[in-house]
Amino acid sequence: MLDLNETLVVTAPVWGTSSSTLAVDIRRVSESYHVDIVDAPLFQMEMANDAVLRRVLRELADWDGVKDKTALTLVCGTQEAPDALELFDPLCLALRLRQDRLKYAALDAETATAMSEVCHIKDISKFHFKSVATPKLAGDMEEFVNQLMRAEEPRELFLVLEPAGSNGILAKKLISNGLRVIRLGFYMTRPVPMPSLREVDPKGLWMLAMDIDVVRAAVNGLVSQGINPAAVKWIGNRPSVGALVRYEVPGAKWVNVPELKPSVVLETINNA
Repeated sequence: MLDLNETLVVTAPVWGTSSSTLAVDIRRVSESYHVDIVDAPLFQMEMANDAVLRRVLRELADWDGVKDKTALTLVCGTQEAPDALELFDPLCLALRLRQDRLKYAALDAETATAMSEVCHIKDISKFHFKSVATPKLAGDMEEFVNQLMRAEEPRELFLVLEPAGSNGILAKKLISNGLRVIRLGFYMTRPVPMPSLREVDPKGLWMLAMDIDVVRAAVNGLVSQGINPAAVKWIGNRPSVGALVRYEVPGAKWVNVPELKPSVVLETINNA
């Protein structure tokens, strides 16, 4: 085994038992940067049951007819939302029938790219990821909501893709600002225990935190193994996640990267 200097824990959620695309991509180039990789998804994604899926489709039909004229903005509230959409064929069909009225929004550039790819693959609509509304600072929910409000059209309807059973923060923020919102919660997250990190030197340990939901799960996982969360380094592309890390773990080091491109993440670790 190579004598690697640093260890990066990739907490990206997964569908089923496979590794996340991000973990696979980072592992592929990690040896060049002398960084060991631990694939540690803290949540497993799965589709909701049939009753929930039918309710989501019925709610969309109740709020919006295919022949309506109002604008529809499809909002990806999590980085897993595009993958979930790809698996929900009836919703893809419903959106395809409304494609002339669709606009798109996501909380960061990576999600916007995935959203564009999925909509292309599922024949919903073909658009460049740069046309997706995103906040200037990835994950900045306040700026994101203000941006959507500034571009709001009369009677516009916002279709927010968030996990069923979550607190629905983004949908609630949009509603509280007077926007018309349907929260399409058709996928779910199930917690996964953190793999053992006891043999890893905490001084060389990095936690890749992509979403606010991951932060508390990661902190709890570290504490349960007797590892001080403030002793490890945290990295991600959303300043809002970094703010939560510093709130939950006073004194923690947060390193923000402009994107989750493997070379960018690993080069940042090398230069820290």
